[in-house]
Amino acid sequence: MSLLLGLLLVSGCESEEEREYWGFLYFGAGTYLGQLDLRDGSVAVLANLGDTEIEELDLFGDEQLLLSVFGPVNRKDAYRLMQYEFGNGGLGTLINGRHGRYLPVPDALIYDDGAHVNVRLYGDSTMEELSVVQHRFGATARVLQVSDTRFLYSIDPDGAISSFDVELKVSQPLAELSGQCGLDGALWIASRAALLCKRQGEYVFVELDGRILGNLEIPDVAPFRALAYLADQDALVLTESWKTLVSGSTKHAVWIYDLKNDGMVRLARNQHLGLSVAYRRN
Repeated sequence: MSLLLGLLLVSGCESEEEREYWGFLYFGAGTYLGQLDLRDGSVAVLANLGDTEIEELDLFGDEQLLLSVFGPVNRKDAYRLMQYEFGNGGLGTLINGRHGRYLPVPDALIYDDGAHVNVRLYGDSTMEELSVVQHRFGATARVLQVSDTRFLYSIDPDGAISSFDVELKVSQPLAELSGQCGLDGALWIASRAALLCKRQGEYVFVELDGRILGNLEIPDVAPFRALAYLADQDALVLTESWKTLVSGSTKHAVWIYDLKNDGMVRLARNQHLGLSVAYRRN
């Protein structure tokens, strides 16, 4: 099925002028920090965190990555947020917590301390700590930025979606959106002001009020997971997973979907990116 789908998608793009992409995706492969070049699909290893595994990534300003990691601290495994410096490859621990996200304009760090989703506002001189929501200890929080000062969040895979505005410091439930989407595997598509999520066997664009705008032109979305929106290129990065017929092992491919013309090309045939990536133009 995967091979047939690949042939259909690639052959569908052959008549059009091949588009060039740019920038890098950063991903965690166990204890390794990897970099995928979107020009040609080549991969480089940037760092090895030893016995600490990378679970999620986000940009942390222009020159750093924010890593959500899990590993031993004083002989006890714990979740931490770490900083990675692009310039010198330096690594440092920032704070205890997980599900880290960064909002650059208000200079705000979003993180989960295990029982709360919090926002740390750094400001010019003083730091302010906000508690967004309390949840069951160890529950999984999903966080997705939708504007400079606003993000969506939910607790556990099927949890209802709410938004939080960092400037107004208020939450708002989004019942209509919750009825259409979950945040697990969803992306915010700024060019459409809509959420991209899987719904009833297709990838759909859904506005925050729950109105469906359209869908991706993919014959079968089941093997695919959308990982990144390249806002400056109006394109998506998706991974495809399938099991081989002979050994039953899982294989992975990386695809780019051009939202301008609904074209899709395979970037890498055998590369696993995990469930979280960060995109950087250069």
